[in-house]
Amino acid sequence: MGIFPNNTLDTNHEQNRLDEFASLLREGGTPLTVEANIQVQRWEKVVWNVAWNSLTTLTMVDTHSWLKSSSDAVPLTRRLMGEVIDVARKADVPLEHDLIDEFMDRILAMPPIGSSMQVDCKMGRPMEIEVILGTPVRKGRELGVAIPTLDTLYAVLQGINSRFLKPEQHS
Repeated sequence: MGIFPNNTLDTNHEQNRLDEFASLLREGGTPLTVEANIQVQRWEKVVWNVAWNSLTTLTMVDTHSWLKSSSDAVPLTRRLMGEVIDVARKADVPLEHDLIDEFMDRILAMPPIGSSMQVDCKMGRPMEIEVILGTPVRKGRELGVAIPTLDTLYAVLQGINSRFLKPEQHS
């Protein structure tokens, strides 16, 4: 856990509150780490989720099947992750592009998996498009970052998701 940056709040006061909360959790036996820059962990999770949730949902296959599906699958996955990293970097979050290699190695070391978005899609439930892809898309657009792969997947997933939304949920 860590402090979410907010220029309207006193940093020292926020740090004291975080330290006190962390102390209470530790006293209760909760394992935790306090991160100096929580944005790094937040955006790393965004990179992971954007790639695996969107690609497994659009293809309806597991991660390994996707990566083996064609000679274009790995480059597309890497490009997608790279675009999200570019957005994070433009937002002053110090992610490095070698995170892509780390995540590719990690997914290949795991058993093949689907995703929560894929399960929602299979069940005909609204998917978490905005939470998983919407934030990096909006941030990328706001910061003028080229995100053609991310933009495309976001649009296609919104189209699929529209089948599962009630009429008042359509934007």
